[in-house]
Amino acid sequence: MRIAKRQEIRQSTRRMQLIGEELFAPQRSATRMEGLLQHVNAGIAAYEGVMTGLKILRRVQAFFRRTKR
Repeated sequence: MRIAKRQEIRQSTRRMQLIGEELFAPQRSATRMEGLLQHVNAGIAAYEGVMTGLKILRRVQAFFRRTKR
């Protein structure tokens, strides 16, 4: 009984891992150009994320500087 349940848990864990890998795996590109564009898009997204984070950080710092005076 316990052995069967453990085996069932292991199987369901493996199934969940596979589903997660399928969901978050990068898409396969059909051509080299698509692959290049995917890399460019990822780079732009990373840059925008960093810039947004810096803008938020600056506003938070400005807010705390104003309250001290």
